[in-house]
Amino acid sequence: MYKTFGFVEDPYFGRLAEVEFSISAGNEKYAYLLGSFNAFNEGSFRMERSGNRWTVRVLLPEGLWRYAFSLGGRFELDPENPRRENYRRPAYKFEREVSIAEIAGDEDIYHSPALLYLYHFAGRTHFILRGKRGVVRSAVLAVNGEETGMWKKAEDGLFEYYEAVLWKEPVELEYYFLVETTSGSLKKLGPFRAVPNELEAPSWPLESVFYQIMPDRFAVGIQEKKLPLEGELFHGGDLKGIVEHVDHLKGLGVNALYLTPIFESMTYHGYDIIDYYHVARRLGGDEAFEELVKALKERGIKLVLDGVFHHTSFFHPFFQDVVKNGEKSQYKDFYRVTGFPVVSSEFLELLGSDLPWIEKHKALKSLNWNYESFFSVWLMPRLNHGNPEVVDFIADVMEFWLERGADGWRLDVAHGVPPGLWRDLRKRLPKEAYLFGEVMDDGRLWLFDVFHGVMNYLLYDAILRFFAFEEIKAEEFLNELNLLSAYYGPAEYFTYNFLDNHDTERFIDLVKGDRKRYLCALAFLMTYKGIPAIFYGDEIGLKGSGEGMSAGRTPMPWKEELWDEETLQKVRKLINFRRSLAPLSRGDFRVVAAGDRWFAYKRVLGTEEVFVVINCSGEEVKLTYRGKSLPGVPPTSALLMYKSVIEVL
Repeated sequence: MYKTFGFVEDPYFGRLAEVEFSISAGNEKYAYLLGSFNAFNEGSFRMERSGNRWTVRVLLPEGLWRYAFSLGGRFELDPENPRRENYRRPAYKFEREVSIAEIAGDEDIYHSPALLYLYHFAGRTHFILRGKRGVVRSAVLAVNGEETGMWKKAEDGLFEYYEAVLWKEPVELEYYFLVETTSGSLKKLGPFRAVPNELEAPSWPLESVFYQIMPDRFAVGIQEKKLPLEGELFHGGDLKGIVEHVDHLKGLGVNALYLTPIFESMTYHGYDIIDYYHVARRLGGDEAFEELVKALKERGIKLVLDGVFHHTSFFHPFFQDVVKNGEKSQYKDFYRVTGFPVVSSEFLELLGSDLPWIEKHKALKSLNWNYESFFSVWLMPRLNHGNPEVVDFIADVMEFWLERGADGWRLDVAHGVPPGLWRDLRKRLPKEAYLFGEVMDDGRLWLFDVFHGVMNYLLYDAILRFFAFEEIKAEEFLNELNLLSAYYGPAEYFTYNFLDNHDTERFIDLVKGDRKRYLCALAFLMTYKGIPAIFYGDEIGLKGSGEGMSAGRTPMPWKEELWDEETLQKVRKLINFRRSLAPLSRGDFRVVAAGDRWFAYKRVLGTEEVFVVINCSGEEVKLTYRGKSLPGVPPTSALLMYKSVIEVL
């Protein structure tokens, strides 16, 4: 069941609801609250046993939240809440029946001078008013006696959001709202007196276009090397190979690089770290890292590393000490251990056998172990994030590599770690270090004073449903965009936006090899709010293999005759647009027109604006903009206009 105990004031959300979730306990050794607020992932909201129930209290923004429970790893709905629905998120391949919590105060109309309702960004001040669905007919904002009509920005299952944007300095303002309701009454909300809020974040990511590399799959620089046990899955890429091809990145125009884990591990992907303080020998070791940092700095390219702090490798020395010494181990509280010994003698015998690694790994899955792990994978035991020593360890690792040339961190399975831990860690790190977390669903609990940004899976979900699967029309797609803006506010400008990554299928495969549709989606990504990213190989039309979350990890081909030259040239052009036109990184987003399968918008920054048309329909789209007839936008193409310059892609 869930129960709301009241509200607490919050500088970002205005207020948060204190909600208790609980479920009857059985013989399970642990329980977690899962939901759309943490991508239904164990780890972040651990429940405590109180008598015969598991309980946890969380602070949630108002709205409709989907949730469930994990009881010892078993997915359970709330038996005391009859309200349920089938919840689908293509972005992380989730589709299940879930429970629904409706959390809202009594007011029909709400505003607070908190960050999500009053913020200043890039010279303009945004005012947001929220009404319950069907309540507001129209709204007017009055600032220092000057009235401005508000427009309906977006709606979700519970609320409608209205916005007005004024070019005001971030000084103290006195303002109020006049709201006409659908019942015919006129309500005044306010007056309020406040200075618009500004988000604390480093500025350099706003100027960036990222390029993501999985080192094993990019380029081989060291021909002779010894690979770990999982040798048949390795392709041999390393940091030396990246150094040798760093001018490819420079030629594309990207100026930030995100690397998947580079530290010592057993696997090609590196998400099972054995040593956090040394670069894997198969990737060239610490010396190769120093060489890469030097090459990147010389070319003005920032570097972001992948931090895996939800779990470690089974073979990490700390966990091996637990395996060996059990309850006497000094690291027994470093992990979520559920009993001793953590593995059986049969487990250890099989682990030490002569079976090939792949067969051994599969066979171990069938045995039991006494610790929590990442998605029940024995190789990745979960850290105990309630232990202050674990927090200190994570902080030390992050500081260590920032001091050696990294400019930021992408945090793996961030939604599986308590947000309070990330909040505390951020205070210890340099303010210029860009931090973004892997949050595969609603990211509101992980922003503002937690991370600067998140991997924008909500945006990716909308992109998939409009561009790839053609499940929604432009009107719904645009509502999703503006709803995201209402949820994230200025933090949306710092989200890491993508069409694909190492955990997804390649977008070119999802659109069945349709280059034009891929370029339409990329044109949108490069001209929308947030920080755009390219996954290695997308610029040359690289296709993936198979399906699922690792299907896109195809090795990069370095024979240029295998490249799609037309895609490469257009990707370069789009990156150049992104980096050279200031409204694309900081400008406001305003919809101009839309049809079923096309839409037009402008990005506005002061007196500058960029006009964009994305046409995914089968027909030419003709528009007039500012009294001028534009060239027809051909089927499945994009038009960009800046001043008098028009480009059709």
